[in-house]
Amino acid sequence: MVEKTQRDRARTLRHHATIAERLLWDELRRFRKQGYPFRRQAAIGPYIADFACHRVRLVVEVDGDTHETGAGKRHDVRRDAYLQSLGYRVMRFDEPDVRVNPFWASEQIRAAIMGRYCQTPARPGARTPVHPPLKGEGDA
Repeated sequence: MVEKTQRDRARTLRHHATIAERLLWDELRRFRKQGYPFRRQAAIGPYIADFACHRVRLVVEVDGDTHETGAGKRHDVRRDAYLQSLGYRVMRFDEPDVRVNPFWASEQIRAAIMGRYCQTPARPGARTPVHPPLKGEGDA
């Protein structure tokens, strides 16, 4: 059996993106016009980040169920430590949160880029996403 190269694996991951990854990618592509280009499935050392903006050294991960297992959490800790050793900040979002409101996630990322984001809250369940009001809701 032929082992896939990291480049081939990244290509496969791009073609088989989750719904949440696709929704967030639609949001992140808009950052390019502001001078913050993100790459999907970006290879950084031995790892492949879901999204990375090398200009501001920011990695964004959309975490599914496998990240909630003991092994998944240990892998994330090692991976985050490695990325941080290279000067990257790592932001993690739970997949259901991104699916429900990709705009909310993109605003958190925008805040990180603008320097207003300090550290990702501890998981799981450390934060509750703030959703914008639906049409017709909100203050009058």
